[in-house]
Amino acid sequence: MSNQSTHVSYGSWVLLLALALIWGTSFLFISIGLETFSPLFITFFRLVCGAAVLTCLVYIKHLRLPFTLKDWGTFFVLGLVGNAAPFFLIAWGQQSVPSGLAGVLMAIMPIMTMLIAHFTVVGETLSRYKLAGAATAFIGVAILLNPSLANTGLLVHQLCILAAASCYALNAVLVRRLSKHHPMVGGAGMLIASSLIALPFFISQGLDQLSMANLMTASFLSILWLGALSTGVASLIYFNIIQKAGPSFLANMNFMVPVVAYVLGVTILGESATAISLVAIGIIFSGVALTRYKAK
Repeated sequence: MSNQSTHVSYGSWVLLLALALIWGTSFLFISIGLETFSPLFITFFRLVCGAAVLTCLVYIKHLRLPFTLKDWGTFFVLGLVGNAAPFFLIAWGQQSVPSGLAGVLMAIMPIMTMLIAHFTVVGETLSRYKLAGAATAFIGVAILLNPSLANTGLLVHQLCILAAASCYALNAVLVRRLSKHHPMVGGAGMLIASSLIALPFFISQGLDQLSMANLMTASFLSILWLGALSTGVASLIYFNIIQKAGPSFLANMNFMVPVVAYVLGVTILGESATAISLVAIGIIFSGVALTRYKAK
């Protein structure tokens, strides 16, 4: 087994834990936001708040956003795939899917990234351990989805969560196109572009929810948390971890975020923790761990 974290500092572990807690709470706050607002409203304000925070950080660090059409064309494509689409799909899915289960389903993202990279990135090949891990993880997902097969509506919402995970996976492959930019500049550009993508939909379908009564609710505070913390500040922590400890260390996030989401869903929202779901979670995590195994 490769030892990814032998020389990782204590500070990097603190940052990783902070990021896991921030991202893990996203599913909880989406559920709270849905008590008052539509998935579209949540998506738009999450994007706008995140874009505002990250753009401010870009200029605080004396960086600069690019102005070429080519760069912004890339930002719009990646903003759609990596921000606008998955944010909306997760919020739409959580109208029926419990927050904890949504977090667990997102654990399939590294598996999808691995499969997409195999067919699109030179040098990214599937070993027998990766294939076995992918098969194991998909068995876990199938176990989670099995009780919903008789409920088409619930199944569709669960598939929306999996589609969001696939969007993140595709974005993880495509984001290499931003390699010439500082990661924070690329992140800000993507969020600005995705906010503009969502804007016409918000104007046509979300403005009616913009009332003073709604803005004074816990739901709106949850959306502000999603935008400012889970999307904006979390990006800064994410880039710091990549810089200090590398992407392999960051991969530990794939185990931590679903656990945080599941525990918060059970303890705060009173979601049920069934034996079958716990078994499925264990199988999914085993599959993800197996894909990271390297034979000596």
